[in-house]
Amino acid sequence: MKSFIPLRVYYEEVVEEYEQGKELLERYKKMDIPLIPINAHHKIEELRCRPNKEFTKMKKYLILGTRKTVNLTPNDKSADFIVPFTSSGCTASCLYCYLVCNFNTNSYLRIFMNRDEMLGKVKKMIKKSGEHKVYELGCNSDMVLENTITGNLKWAIEQFGKLENATVTFATKFDAVDDLLTADHNGHTQMRISVNPQEIIRKVEFGTSRLKDRIAAANKMFEAGYRIGLNIAPIILEEGWEEMYENMFREVKELLLPELKEQLFVEVIFMTYGLPNFYINTECMPNAVNLLDKEKMKPKGPGKYTYRNEIRNPAEDVIRGFIGKYLPEASISYIV
Repeated sequence: MKSFIPLRVYYEEVVEEYEQGKELLERYKKMDIPLIPINAHHKIEELRCRPNKEFTKMKKYLILGTRKTVNLTPNDKSADFIVPFTSSGCTASCLYCYLVCNFNTNSYLRIFMNRDEMLGKVKKMIKKSGEHKVYELGCNSDMVLENTITGNLKWAIEQFGKLENATVTFATKFDAVDDLLTADHNGHTQMRISVNPQEIIRKVEFGTSRLKDRIAAANKMFEAGYRIGLNIAPIILEEGWEEMYENMFREVKELLLPELKEQLFVEVIFMTYGLPNFYINTECMPNAVNLLDKEKMKPKGPGKYTYRNEIRNPAEDVIRGFIGKYLPEASISYIV
């Protein structure tokens, strides 16, 4: 995985009051990367008016700021609560990106400097709960990617490792986990490695790690004592999908450590696709595959599409069959 080197860095001036902010600004200043002060990370007028065709260029920008609110959101899938944390957005350009539906072209990587303040609020909420709960980090970002810039994921893992009644979880499409292998997690962290057939990764998940590298990262993390899950997401039902996904399951079965498979849990998510994705992809990446197939799909809320039941339900049966055939030891957490 190549290190992310931004074309530009936009930063709130308050960033200079944080040690990490000073370090990042100094790092990029030495690299002669333009540093552009802004008033607010979510209101950069210069970027908000950029046309769709500049989307991939904007993905190479980095925005530094502070997160103003931290509210835990109840969840019934991967965790009990979702924690808004130290980043939002991503450097990858997956054609189905869920963040694009909310932020459009402004789904670039934003990193927030006030990590101690955020964790302090989360700790208070955890203490108030009094029960053991699972907390998801990075639902609007990829914490493994961010960690290569800030080290915040390793820091967060070690902070949660000190708590008595909390487990932290995160999902990733990246393989840069070496920094996490020495973290003192105390058994309180689980990683869900996101997988798709390599053909899908190559054609759809631009800027992410290869399938083999993701599986290797899962093995490394398991050997370092982390609990590991597979996040099969999103399942894309394009022509030839059954053969592609069966080949993927064969590869996962072959490459995952036997001991890991004994404790493996699996999450399955079928693709939701937004009209903002369609318009941006069409203008910015016109040669990319078109994922909007209205013959197979139906509306799912304003500007979003998902597979029709008569398409999706038989596909779910096929995926369940692949899991039972190739990963019989695994438990299925949920399918949506």
